Formats: sequence, C-alpha cells, structure tokens
Amino acid sequence: MKNTKNILKTKPIKIWEFREYPKGSLLENGIVLNETGIFIYKLCNGRRTVREIVKKILEEYEVDQRKAEADTVRCIKELLTTGSIKLK
Repeated sequence: MKNTKNILKTKPIKIWEFREYPKGSLLENGIVLNETGIFIYKLCNGRRTVREIVKKILEEYEVDQRKAEADTVRCIKELLTTGSIKLK
C-alpha cells in the first residue's frame, strides 16, 4: 500500500455505480458509505488527485487540514482495499 504522500498525488477512479439513501449510500459491490465517504467517492473521477479531494473536503466541512487529509487518505485506502476504486 502506498504511503500518505504518494497517495495524495494519485488520481483515484471510482469503479462502481452507487445509490444514495437518507441514511447512507450503497455501492454496487455492497459497500455502505456515510455522507463524507460518498462525498469523497463522487470526487474520484480520475482527474482529481487525492490532494484536490482534500481541498474539496475543506471547502465543504468544518475540519482542519491535518484531519481532513488523514481521514481522506484513510477513506481512499479503504476504498482501494474493497476494490471500489483504482488509482491512476
């Protein structure tokens, strides 16, 4: 698994379609995501880097940069582990 600095430079691409529900979202591969997780997943278009996704998190949520970066990287790693995204 890549380290944090390297992951921030990658461009994740979502693999699965998803459905949004009032209490969360479900990817076609059965993974359930909360509001923040689906926000990140939607941004995984293969053109944005993880660092750019962190910037979007900072614009959308009241969180400091260090926490946004750590949480986003953790989410990206989990999505990679479940086969929900791939890195470009």
